[in-house]
Order: sequence, then C-alpha cells, then structure tokens
Amino acid sequence: MVTVGLILAVAVAAGRWLRPPESTVAAVDWVIINLALPAVVLHTIPQLQLTTDAVVPVVTAWCMVFVGAAAVWVVARRAGWSREVTGALLLVVPLGNTSFLGFPAVEALLGTDALPTAVLYDQLGTFLALTTYGAVVAARYGAGSADGPGVVLRRVLVFPPFVALMVGFGLRGVMLPEAIVGSLELLSVTLTPLAMVSIGLRLAGRRLQTPTAPVAFGLAVRLAFMPALVLAAAALFNGSGPAWDASVLEAGMPPMVTAGIVATAAGLDDDTVVSMVGIGLVLALATVPLWALVLGP
Repeated sequence: MVTVGLILAVAVAAGRWLRPPESTVAAVDWVIINLALPAVVLHTIPQLQLTTDAVVPVVTAWCMVFVGAAAVWVVARRAGWSREVTGALLLVVPLGNTSFLGFPAVEALLGTDALPTAVLYDQLGTFLALTTYGAVVAARYGAGSADGPGVVLRRVLVFPPFVALMVGFGLRGVMLPEAIVGSLELLSVTLTPLAMVSIGLRLAGRRLQTPTAPVAFGLAVRLAFMPALVLAAAALFNGSGPAWDASVLEAGMPPMVTAGIVATAAGLDDDTVVSMVGIGLVLALATVPLWALVLGP
C-alpha cells in the first residue's frame, strides 16, 4: 500500500510541475486498456486453480458487485443523477481495489494464511467482473451509448480485456513458450504504476473538494456498507476463519483504479471518478484497518 501511495504522490507532483497535455493521460489510458490489462488477464487466468476453497471469496465478490450495482442504480434513478455520473458510479462502486491494495492489506492485517483467499476474491471475482460486467457498463453508459443493443454488444466483444479473458480461458492447460510468458509478465507489472500515474495526473489538475452527493454515497457504500454486509453474512452462516475475514476486508477496499480508467476512457464523469478514487484511497488507509479491528485477533 505504501508503494502504491508513493507512486500516486509522485505522479501528482510531476503533473503539477510538468503540466503535461491531456493527450499524455489519454496515451497512458490507451496503454492500460489495450496492453497492460489484457496482459494481466492472459498471465493469470490460465494459471488459476479452481477448488472448493474458492466458493466463499468468489461468491462474496460477485454478490458485492451486484449489491453495489443495484444500490447505485436505485439511488441514481431516484436522485436524478446524470447518465455519465451513474455510469461512473456503476464502475467504481461495485469494483474495489482488491489486488493493488487488497493483497498487501490482507497480508499485513490478517497474515499470509489469508492471502490465497484475497487472490481468489480478486481474480475470479472483482477482476473477472471488470472484464465482463465492466465492459457492459462502459459500452452501455459510455460515449455513443444511444446506439442499439447490437452496437453495444459489439463494443463488449471487442473490449480488449474481455477478448483477453476469452483467450485466457481457452489457454487453460496449454503450456506457452517462456518468451511469451515472460513478455506477458513484464507487461503485467506495468498495470499498477501506470494506473496510479493516470489517476495522479488527473488529480494534479484539480483539488479534491467536499464530496458531492454521488461521491459521498458511493464511498459510503464502498467503504462501509459492503464490508458490513459481508460481516453480517458471516454471522448469519456461522462463517469464520481466513476465507471470511479476507472477504470482509476485500469488500471494504476503495474503488478500483483500473475501473476508474475504464470509466474515463468511456467518456463517463471524470470528476466523479477522480474523487471516488482519490478520496477513497485516503479514507481506506483508516477504514480498512478499522475493519480488521472489528474482525478481532
């Protein structure tokens, strides 16, 4: 978490000092969506082991996606929020930062025994949702979303991370040449720093102000309601141990940076995305350890 925060701080400082053109941020986003994110998918999906241990974290992760999406959809309709704001929230509220921040946080607060659960929660839950659910939201609410269902479906099917997901499942059990695996790994490690650079450059051009109603609602759902719901489910089903504990923490992670990149690349509300990611990251430094305290020793 410290490393991620440091990269973000450096990116903000560099953005304020160098004042790069908007085309620079767009170029970074293009690399993330078309190269780094597909590389992560192709590198991880073929290696995932599907066992019964995956049930709790994976089911929990997908339940949180649907709960977050439903909460946003209902409140946004009643409040009359714009299509761009609603679409942005539909990406950054249901999808948490369950890998970049989730893995180190779970390991530091719960121990290494809980880390495999965090990986399953992210890879078969949140990350898989990004490439499927996220693709649908971006196509449905993004620029040109007034087009018909056929056009929206085509956008989903050609969304690079979704294409990589389909290829990744097709490669399960296939031994790839070391050169290809090495190249995918090199591209994969660029995702976190590039995502933080993208958000940092956006933050550099503005000051985080008092959260708007959509942002305040989104952060409350993301950082408080969702982990509380998982904790309640654990009590209801008499669940305990690393699987449930890690799922609670992962459910309370701040908004996923990459989901924010997908949202801005789709032309959704930039201010909402940057505020959700920036403020959420700061608040999570306090809220995530608090949830760990609630879980107890």
